[in-house]
Amino acid sequence: MKKILITLLVIGAFTACDQRYEELNTEKKNPADVPGETLFSYGMKEMFDMMVNTNVNENVFRLYAQYWSQTTYPDESAYNQVTRQIPDNVWQNGYRNALKNMVDGRQKLADNPDPLLSDAQNANKLAVIDINIAYTYAILDEVFGDIVFDEALDPDNLTPKYDDGKTTYDNVITMIDDALSRMDPSEPSISSGQDAVYRGNTAQWMMFANSLKLRMALMYFDDNPTKATTMINEAYADGLIMDPADNASIEYQDGAPGTNPLYEDLVLSGRKDFVVSNTLVDKLNDLGDTRIFAYATDPISFPYHVDANNTKKDSTVTDGKGRFIIWKNGTVEYMATPFTILAADSLNGPSLFEGGVYGTANGYAGVSHIGDRMFEPNLKGTLISSTEVMFLLSEAAARGVAMGGMTAEDYYNAGIISSFADWGRPASEATAYLANTDVAYTTADGGSGNWKQIIGTQAWLALYNRGYAGWTTWRRLDFAGFNPPPDMTLADIPTRLLYPVREATLNGANMAAAAAKIGGDSKTTKLWWDKN
Repeated sequence: MKKILITLLVIGAFTACDQRYEELNTEKKNPADVPGETLFSYGMKEMFDMMVNTNVNENVFRLYAQYWSQTTYPDESAYNQVTRQIPDNVWQNGYRNALKNMVDGRQKLADNPDPLLSDAQNANKLAVIDINIAYTYAILDEVFGDIVFDEALDPDNLTPKYDDGKTTYDNVITMIDDALSRMDPSEPSISSGQDAVYRGNTAQWMMFANSLKLRMALMYFDDNPTKATTMINEAYADGLIMDPADNASIEYQDGAPGTNPLYEDLVLSGRKDFVVSNTLVDKLNDLGDTRIFAYATDPISFPYHVDANNTKKDSTVTDGKGRFIIWKNGTVEYMATPFTILAADSLNGPSLFEGGVYGTANGYAGVSHIGDRMFEPNLKGTLISSTEVMFLLSEAAARGVAMGGMTAEDYYNAGIISSFADWGRPASEATAYLANTDVAYTTADGGSGNWKQIIGTQAWLALYNRGYAGWTTWRRLDFAGFNPPPDMTLADIPTRLLYPVREATLNGANMAAAAAKIGGDSKTTKLWWDKN
């Protein structure tokens, strides 16, 4: 019988969060005696990596959110999910790498509670694991539709049935509520060394659970506003992530193997596969949004018109609403269109930000690049932030569920201010930005009052680098502003991932039934919650 030896690599702040398992020497159904907390810690790290990394084999969400464009190989931003088996890898990362380890860790802790700890702390540990399991299932449900839930993770069942996506979502919500009901915020939970997110702080894990519940409520709203309203009220009353100190963020390290996966993909790989997209850069330029200096870097030389002798001419820009012009001496001017840059000014080295055309192969040297912060090895990976919660509450208020005596506009403003702070921009810039008639809640989008467009656009801008959240905000609110790749239309932008090829091979009948039930295994099939 094949044997497996599990080797754990324990690094710094993760303690045991970054173990690498090598299969050698233990029965597959009876892994070596790895502590339950360690299994959970590893599974949670895999879950974060699944959401944070930018490996095109596993995570295309920054591309689907149109934050980034590609250079040499634009297949993924042209929505090819099959060649690299992206759905297979997402499915495997969710089920095998994240859920299996968390579920196995939970079982060990449930079977062997620590006699040296209080009953409350042992209960808190199980509840924290349940919250992380719930988050992972929610993501899989939102990505694929009908998924395996009731019969998941059974190694003896090679053909598990698929469960209805909405029913699974309901079960996940129940899982969250049950976990919250068992938690005592006055007691710790997972030991600090095994919890790279909240260091065993149960109260913060409860905020994460409620914030996840809030996000799921808004996913639910178009399908069942009554249920969604109840969920929003409950989540708010129980306490949300309202301060950046409570963000659900994992602490990555300065050195391998504990660095942020972005560092592996952008730096250690030595590749230059990604640039900021024209979708993002054009919107930031149009709005005079100074977060462009954090989101992007390396402005390109101003593209002067030239005469027959290749001599620069005075050049007028008429497209778009404006541009940031950066001069050689380091000063910055925001110029609303139309504006003219004189040929004589070429000595001052004017430059501007230019994004790579979405869905095409861009020359790396000819466009602006991803901001420097993305290249930091210890950049935190975040699942839910206080900034996102502000925009979720703004959306809830716009839907008629106002919380805390604040309006949709109040939360909208708070979300923008919070985002500027997240990216190190001074408060004065956020204040000036909110005074812009194209940004101010009551006058944005030409004063249309279309809250989905207004809130959706600013939430999308604020969620930069969180590709899944940005893409899902677009899927839920359908705000305008995305660009279809060449020879495509907006209707071709994916609203889900295809089912895995491996599932079609090994579990074909059940997968086919699930595909038929959701309306077909298409990238553009709208899932149960996507009503508009």
